[in-house]
Amino acid sequence: MKKAITYTRMAMGLCLAAIIMLGATVPAFATPKPSPTAEAVILIDANTGNVLFEKNSEKVMYPASTTKIMTALVALDAVKNGEISLDQPLTLSQAAYDSLDIDGSSIALKVGESMTLEGLLQGLLIASGNDAAMVIAEGICGTVEEFVMRMNEKAKALGLENTSFVNPHGLHHKDHHTTAADMAKLARAAMQNPAFQGIVECAHIYLPATNMSDKRYFINTNNLVSLMRYPYYFYDKATGIKTGSTSEAGYCLVASAEDKGKSVISVVFNAEDIAVSHNESKEILQYGLTAFSLKTLAKRDDIFGEVKVKQSADGTDHILLSAEKNLEALFPEGGDSEKIEFVTEIPEKVYAPITSGQIIGKVKFTYDGKEIGSVNLCSTQEVKRHFFGFVMTFFEWLWSFRAVKFVVYTALGLVVAFITLIIVGFVRALKKSKRKRRRMNNYNPPRY
Repeated sequence: MKKAITYTRMAMGLCLAAIIMLGATVPAFATPKPSPTAEAVILIDANTGNVLFEKNSEKVMYPASTTKIMTALVALDAVKNGEISLDQPLTLSQAAYDSLDIDGSSIALKVGESMTLEGLLQGLLIASGNDAAMVIAEGICGTVEEFVMRMNEKAKALGLENTSFVNPHGLHHKDHHTTAADMAKLARAAMQNPAFQGIVECAHIYLPATNMSDKRYFINTNNLVSLMRYPYYFYDKATGIKTGSTSEAGYCLVASAEDKGKSVISVVFNAEDIAVSHNESKEILQYGLTAFSLKTLAKRDDIFGEVKVKQSADGTDHILLSAEKNLEALFPEGGDSEKIEFVTEIPEKVYAPITSGQIIGKVKFTYDGKEIGSVNLCSTQEVKRHFFGFVMTFFEWLWSFRAVKFVVYTALGLVVAFITLIIVGFVRALKKSKRKRRRMNNYNPPRY
């Protein structure tokens, strides 16, 4: 009996060893690509903007309350430019109140009620208050129309080619639209603002008391960052950003997540319900964090080329160009890094003076024909300008005109022609003189 037990244990041990050995040699399964049911979807690398996954990302869609990402960004630009401060109180007007849909989301502001811009931004992004959007728009620009103009100007500056805003809150209008790709670019720009990022990652907020109300409490409508309403949607790596829903737009969610230095942003437009928008966002974000690894494309001070220098004081004719900063990008797990290529964008020449660290060019990295990252190229040294640099610049500017070149080349041609004629005439005269001397030397007078 004891032998039987011993043999059984030995067999189990051998089986276990075989399983371990097999497990060591069998590669891990790749993370499967998402298969979302939402109408339009995109996933990008938040650091570089590279597209990691997409579905109908260029299709024109209604953004609903994800519009408020732009509203907040324009407001924070006004703060940055010194037009307004975060502690500036703004007041809800009767006109703004009357324009709102009574069934729309709000933070229950009353006509004449004042709240600081900071509180309004929190109510805008966490509670999705349409009333907060209107107060912000009127408070910063005087009219909603003027604020919407700024929203569209900002969209153009960010390269959002298929985006048009009609209002600051996202309630439906046929001309109020965007794409998942444009919204991802917008979200990436917004998340680079610390004030914006600090708001959208909050699970809940207490808005302070105002002149007409006690303090208010709101839970973030983005359930990925909050356990307080629907804990089963919570995603521990989520860092934001904004929900939206109307009957025309469906359920929308712009989301972000971070893990081990990796950062991704997803957009889900026109999902069937809140469950789909959250669960598919979670799946897409998780795909970005597990199916890709961080790849160092460039290190600060890596040399990528050189450029010709003109008008330097010390005779420097070339300077080396190095990466402005470290560049890391999300790279597919199991991808062939040997296929990563780079191309530089460097001008033919630059003019002194040049400071050390001055941005002069750019290097772009591609993988399988798609750009995966870029970084500026900077001067590695200082170059002082020649004392007569301004004179050189003037003559170089003058030389850029075709008429000047024509006159100079014509004059040079005439000079060359004149000199040639002189030389030809001199040579001919010399030959004639030689022939005459020979005739004189060979002359024999006649004999009588």
